[in-house]
Amino acid sequence: MKKLFVIALVALMVLALIAGCGQQKTEPAQQSGGEQQQQQQQQQEQTQPSNNQQATLKDGVYYSEDKDFDDHGWKAMMTVVVKDGKIANVFYDEINKDGLLKSFDPEYAKNMKAKSGATPVLAQTSLAASLLEKQNPDNIDAVTGATHSSDKFKEMVKQTLAGTPVEAKGAFKDGLYKAADKDFDDHGWKGMAAVIIKDGKIASAFYDQLNKEDGHYKSTDTEYAKNMEAKTKMTPNKAVEALVKSLLEKQDVSQVDAVTGATGTTGNFKTLMGEALSFAK
Repeated sequence: MKKLFVIALVALMVLALIAGCGQQKTEPAQQSGGEQQQQQQQQQEQTQPSNNQQATLKDGVYYSEDKDFDDHGWKAMMTVVVKDGKIANVFYDEINKDGLLKSFDPEYAKNMKAKSGATPVLAQTSLAASLLEKQNPDNIDAVTGATHSSDKFKEMVKQTLAGTPVEAKGAFKDGLYKAADKDFDDHGWKGMAAVIIKDGKIASAFYDQLNKEDGHYKSTDTEYAKNMEAKTKMTPNKAVEALVKSLLEKQDVSQVDAVTGATGTTGNFKTLMGEALSFAK
């Protein structure tokens, strides 16, 4: 009996030791899980500011331009429209000392395309689309054949957003604004327009149309101008000149005088200018 009692007592002591060891082993595991949870919380807190960086953008219209012309005679300008804390629209171009925008310079486009296969319009359109998608200038996809334009575009985005939203001085907010047809019309042309606002007024306006087949500008199409003049006694260049003059005088696209013999051009001009100016209000 004594032997049985001793054996039973020893067995109980062994079981107690095993249970105690088991508890000691599980406690560190529970503690490790708590540490992991704390680390996860700390990581979330550390990453939170980076996730909210885009949300820090204040809604409004941002505008900037370089102070001086570069060695080639161009000066970059950009407008960024922020809505709901995100970049909703961006308008970029370069202007020369004669007041002509690079995207509306047919000769420049022709030479650039011959050398690199790209044009200012194609490069600017691609860069703008990439920014709207990525929402970060550092992640913008560079355009093949337009390295300088790509680098300058990224630089201007940062420069522009580093400023403060533009306050309206008149009917419009200062900046560069653009609009373009989404598709080519039945005759193979696509219109594009741009306006520059200074001191709340329309200071400059640009309009032209691109050809679907080879991308040439209607303003340089002598054959088209010859045929149009024979039928209507009007040419594309004369029509655009008259429309721009009327817009600058009236400062209201709805009041622009229609050009006789250029009904289609007049309608497209007013539509695209109205769209571009809507961003400036």
